[in-house]
Amino acid sequence: MLFRTIVLAWISSISLFAMGPLVNAQWLQKHHDDKDLVVLDVSDAKEFAKGHIEGSINAPIFLWREKHKHFLLVTNPMSMQKNLQRFGINKNSKVVIYSHHTNGKDILKASYVIWAMEYYGFKETAILDGGLPAWKKVEGKISTQVLRPNKGDFIISINKNLVANLQDVKKNIAQAQMLDARPAVYYFGAQKQSVLKRAGHVEGARSYFWKYSFDNGLVKDKKILKSMLVDGLGFDPKKPTITYCTGGLETSMNFFVLHRILGFDNIRLYDASMKEWANEMDTPMRKYQWQ
Repeated sequence: MLFRTIVLAWISSISLFAMGPLVNAQWLQKHHDDKDLVVLDVSDAKEFAKGHIEGSINAPIFLWREKHKHFLLVTNPMSMQKNLQRFGINKNSKVVIYSHHTNGKDILKASYVIWAMEYYGFKETAILDGGLPAWKKVEGKISTQVLRPNKGDFIISINKNLVANLQDVKKNIAQAQMLDARPAVYYFGAQKQSVLKRAGHVEGARSYFWKYSFDNGLVKDKKILKSMLVDGLGFDPKKPTITYCTGGLETSMNFFVLHRILGFDNIRLYDASMKEWANEMDTPMRKYQWQ
């Protein structure tokens, strides 16, 4: 009996360690009480208070970003270190991140947090596919209790290879694969976004609206994603890639799909995105063209 118990515990630990980039609600129910698992809810405090996954920690998106000029960037190292430890994250933790899917872009908070955590050196993360609605659908436990976890011990380590700035994008035009996550009408330039001075897209970039990766609130199968992005658009997983959008959130989902699901390793996210690029007057742009 003792041997059987040890074997089952070992199998359970291996299963948790092998956590993929997406987990479903049934997986979370099974592993909910695993000692190394941390569940982060990226909704705001008001939404969190209405009800959240039992045991989850509130980590609203404003804690992950800060203002620079007229755009937002990932929060500074000192604040990130403090917040990650405050959320109870240890070096051996596994973190599942979810949103409430209260609007069409709510899921992007989760994908941005995934990118931000890896940028600061934490890789053992996953998104709860379907978010809070999926959890409720399997009758997962809901709570309104606000937990105060023990301080974690994770120490940040910045991976500069995951982020691109304006100069990086300029240097990589005609060299790196670039992917625009905005609706096609903005990419094409038929309509200008009010927060931008210029319409169109970064010269040489291709269009892939981030919502193409979803079907009824769930991420599409890996084979379909590969058919669209690799076989269809011709993106090569081995080539340098830069993703961007309006201001960092939309592109985080394309980054997640390419990097975490399809295995693009040489990939960077342009955090300031078009709120910087299209508000400068000397940055190469194209409109009325599909590139």
